[in-house]
Amino acid sequence: MKTVAVIVHWGPHQPTVELAERLDASPSIAQVTVVANDGSTRPTELATSVAWILPPRNLGFGGAFALASQDYPAGGAYLLVNNDIRIDEVTIRACLDLLAGTNIGVVAPTLINSDGLQSGSARLSPVLVAPRARRPPDDRPCEADWVTGAVMFIKAECLRRVPFDGRYFLGFEDVDFCYRVRDAGWSVVLSPLRAWHTGSTTIPRRGNAYYIVRNRLWFTRIRGWRLRTVLIAATTAAVVLPRSVVLDLLRGRGLETSALVRHGLLDGLGPLPPPGDPRADEPRAVRWTAWR
Repeated sequence: MKTVAVIVHWGPHQPTVELAERLDASPSIAQVTVVANDGSTRPTELATSVAWILPPRNLGFGGAFALASQDYPAGGAYLLVNNDIRIDEVTIRACLDLLAGTNIGVVAPTLINSDGLQSGSARLSPVLVAPRARRPPDDRPCEADWVTGAVMFIKAECLRRVPFDGRYFLGFEDVDFCYRVRDAGWSVVLSPLRAWHTGSTTIPRRGNAYYIVRNRLWFTRIRGWRLRTVLIAATTAAVVLPRSVVLDLLRGRGLETSALVRHGLLDGLGPLPPPGDPRADEPRAVRWTAWR
């Protein structure tokens, strides 16, 4: 399959350039493209064979990937990858071989970081819908409810039928995507071969408290899980928010995190935007924290 690799970029150029050049040298990758969500200009040291796309605005993770995949519609498969991921040729080839199987829509390697397993055969906790990584078999692929968007191979036919939902902007779009892929009859598969998360991510993290709360509530509401939505909202209001206030005060950082949690709860229970592109006012977290 003609495979197009898409790197969603934010921040320093060096990690993106290094990953783009490694993927560009891979015989399994036909095209490497970078979507610069931070609006930065193309680095001069980047190979000319690598495309550098400047979106009209920050489209978030899923929106940036959707833009790049639309620019390369002839791809047979797509690799969505963070710029702080290290993946070797053996793992790329094994994942693409799996993806060629009938009714397999998404494949991911087992993701390892400095603490060990980061993302394996992923599940959501049954009550509060929290992501959980289960250790996969060491010697064979296995099916998963979802796999992380940090490194994900997607069959083009599957992506045409089940596009990414960009309204999440940052977080839970990979969970939502994999659940809809499975609803459409495709399998989501985890390979025992590994990729590595270096921990030097350049995706903004300061707004995570907002997006974790808001997007989890959006996800359960979109899925029609009313009881889980109520339980998540109640736990956030009664446990997570007070704890955030206490931690903010103890650490002497004002009430930044607790403000993010509170607004995530309010927006998570507010009107749902339509599926597709992110809201025009994204990233909303900049209202309550420095976006860096």
